Amino acid sequence: MIENNPGRVNSGDSLGRVTASLAVSGIFTLAMIVAAVWAAIVLPGGARIPLHIGSVERCYLVPKRAGLVIWPAAGVLVAGVLGGIAASSLAADWVPGVRDVLAPAAAGLLLAFEVGALAMARRGVPPGVPEGERERETSARSE
Repeated sequence: MIENNPGRVNSGDSLGRVTASLAVSGIFTLAMIVAAVWAAIVLPGGARIPLHIGSVERCYLVPKRAGLVIWPAAGVLVAGVLGGIAASSLAADWVPGVRDVLAPAAAGLLLAFEVGALAMARRGVPPGVPEGERERETSARSE
């Protein structure tokens, strides 16, 4: 039993789950870095990478170099902050499922957004413009 909280049993199981959570978050963060390196090789020099800030209306095109740094940096920041909170005493009374899943879920979500942004940058599609409308707009300008 823990002396400060007699109702809880101190087992290594909780520490193991938090460690596994941090390991999965690290794997997602590493995948973000790998995706950025791949994009640095594949994307042309003048490519613009979408940076989503909540919705399509708040999607900004940033230069290639900035986008390839911002996405993995956001992943490291989110995984680090949420992982640190989950491993700290702040999360001691949280439901174990939330504590164990929060950091990997956020890191995985950022990885998905980064991959989507890189796919858009590779296709050269401006955010918020469906491909059919883009073609119509281009043909109207050429006529």
